Parts: sequence; structure tokens; C-alpha cells
Amino acid sequence: MVRRIALARFDVAINLSHNGKLMRQYRAAPDPSQHERRLASICGPAFLQHALAISWQHGDLTIRGWVADPAASRTLSEMQYCYVNNRMMRDRLINHAIRQAYQDLLKDDQQPAYVLYLDIDPHQVDVNVHPAKHEVRFHQARLVHDFIYQAVTTVLQQTAARC
Repeated sequence: MVRRIALARFDVAINLSHNGKLMRQYRAAPDPSQHERRLASICGPAFLQHALAISWQHGDLTIRGWVADPAASRTLSEMQYCYVNNRMMRDRLINHAIRQAYQDLLKDDQQPAYVLYLDIDPHQVDVNVHPAKHEVRFHQARLVHDFIYQAVTTVLQQTAARC
């Protein structure tokens, strides 16, 4: 949970202590040039080494963050962080769009790794569909799905073309 919060708020310093002992410390990284340092401390240097920056906008939709190239895929989904308007999410529509973008690049037992931030007009999303607020309902679900899919696919294709 601390990792999810630390990825949501780069501008906040976070110290986790247990029985008086400092267990984790994440320094504030208010400047975008410092975000990768925090990303590496949370997700590990291997993730950062394979991370592909993503930044797309269409109308009132913006997606930014990092997706890992397929070489950094995992068997577990523990390296999948997604935020909608800075709120942590585990949304099926978002996960499906990302999984579909990786579809031809991963084996069935592999999971993509990513840290993504989706910003959308708050009037276009309903956050009250899940008791724990982990899922949302988008008023234009198909548009959001296709936007995420296209953004991730394009970044993966651009990287493959350079290799």
C-alpha cells in the first residue's frame, strides 16, 4: 500500500517505520526529473531499465507514466500500478486495454509491468461503483479503452522499430 501511495504522490516525502525502525523512506520528488529515481526505488532498477515513457493526450484524456518493454514481463501482476485522476485503481477496462496492447508480445502466462496515470474530466468518470473505490465506470468507456490501447501500442511499436 505504501508503494501505491508513494507512486501517487511524488511531491510528498514518505517514511515508514515499524517499532521505531525506519523500514522505507521515499524522498519527495516534486520535479519531474526526479520521478525516475523514486520509480527505481519502488519498482526496482530492472523496471526502470526496461521502462518506456508514455505521454499522450486526446481531448480531455491524458495518459502518462511508464510501460515496460516485453522483456521485463512477469508471471505475477504485482508490478501493475494505475491511477485515475491520482486515485489508485485496479480497473478491468484499463487492464484489458493494456493487456490487449501487449497481446502479441507476451506469452499467456506473462503479465505486463506498468505505472500509468490517466487524467480525465471528473464528470466523465463515476468512482462510486466499487465499495473500496478500486474500480470506476467511464461514461465513454469505449473511447477510454481505445485511447489507452492506442497510446500503449504506439509506444511499444516505436520501441520495437528502434531495435
